[in-house]
Formats: sequence, C-alpha cells, structure tokens
Amino acid sequence: MVPNVVISVSALPKTGKNHFAYTAPEPIKVYCFNGGADYVAKKFKDKQIDVHNFVLPIIEAEDEKWALPVWNEFYAEYNKDIQGGKYMTYVLDTGTEVESFCRQATLEELQELAEERNRTKKKLATNEYLARNLRMNALYARARNSGANLISLQYLKDEWIKEKGQERAEPTGRQVMDGWAQTAAQADINLELTLKDKGGKPVTSAKIVSNRFDRDLNGTILEDTTFDEIVTLLIGE
Repeated sequence: MVPNVVISVSALPKTGKNHFAYTAPEPIKVYCFNGGADYVAKKFKDKQIDVHNFVLPIIEAEDEKWALPVWNEFYAEYNKDIQGGKYMTYVLDTGTEVESFCRQATLEELQELAEERNRTKKKLATNEYLARNLRMNALYARARNSGANLISLQYLKDEWIKEKGQERAEPTGRQVMDGWAQTAAQADINLELTLKDKGGKPVTSAKIVSNRFDRDLNGTILEDTTFDEIVTLLIGE
C-alpha cells in the first residue's frame, strides 16, 4: 500500500494549487480561509470534496482581537475530523492563513494573561513562538499519525534580505514560501507551482523542490501533474 503523505504546495494565487490538491484520494476535507475552494471543487463532480469556508473578520487595526475564536473553531473541527477517520485527505487552504491566525491567537491568549496582571503586551517574544510552533506541528502530526494525507497550500512572497552593513533589507528577486517556516521540514514532499503558456494554453508546472523518498528527483518538473503521479514517481508504487 502507498503510505499516507504530507505535501506542501507553494505558488502564486490562481496557479493550480487547489486543482492539484483535489486529485488526491477521496473523500477530501478542505478547510478554506479565502473563499475560493468551492469553484475548483465543482470541477471534480465524481469526487467527495467537503469544503468548510471559514469567514475571517475584516481587520482594520493591529490591536484588534479576532484570531482566537477562529483558531478554536478550526482546531476543534480539525481534531474531530481526524479522530472520526472519515476522510482520506485533508487540505489547508491556505497554510499561509492558518499560520497567520495561529500566531495571532497565541498572542491574544498571552495578552489576556497580561491584562489579568494589569500589564500590556504588543507582540510575541522570541521564546513565546514555541506555543505557535507546537500548535502548527500538531496539525501535521495528527494527520500523519491517523494514516491520512495532508496537503498544505501556501502562497509565495518576495524574499527580502538584510546584508551585512546595510541599513535595511533589500529584495533578492527570488520568491519564497509565505507561511510557517517549518512547513518544508514537516512535509514529505515540497512542490512549487508556476503557470506558463504552452501553445496558447495555460499549463501548471510542478517542481519537486525536496522530498524524503528520492533526492535524485529533486528539481524534476512535471506539467499538469496529479497526486498519484507525484507519489508514484517518488515512492515507486
């Protein structure tokens, strides 16, 4: 039997992240935080794809508290789904947004504790990111240990680096994953998608950035690939 896998998929918006995710084994559960999952799911009429669209509030100030209720709702449902064993594949759409409100929820909990002591807290200290990391790690570990697949979708962002002697960071011209920095380490397979024109037709190219099965295949590029094709190539089943 092909083992369950954790796959990280990073790409710019509208590049084919959801389409790839929905080629995974069904039934599929999608936790969507950007409202775009249903449109693609409708194209897979013969598959069971259950989408829960979480509505994120409109945030207009940095000091607004909003993330803790969202995190609690999502995390309770995710754990219930995993324990129920109803689905073969879970999709975080997107992992970028999950990390964002997980980090903010962690801060809001600490702010509540600070307020009880008549103190104020504006941001997480370096050592306080451990709580965020443990929560994010648990998402991946629960799916892996349950025998289900987990596909985490992320956006890409411009990379900025501050070189020695410079006053401020400068863009490198490269793009990197936008989200939890440990995602690549947690994933069995890391993919990066790009969209290109081929004979007047848009084609999604998937680059295997890294994987834990066959490092000689890192850098391989596949066009309009599927979950089965990627797993078969890397695991050989």
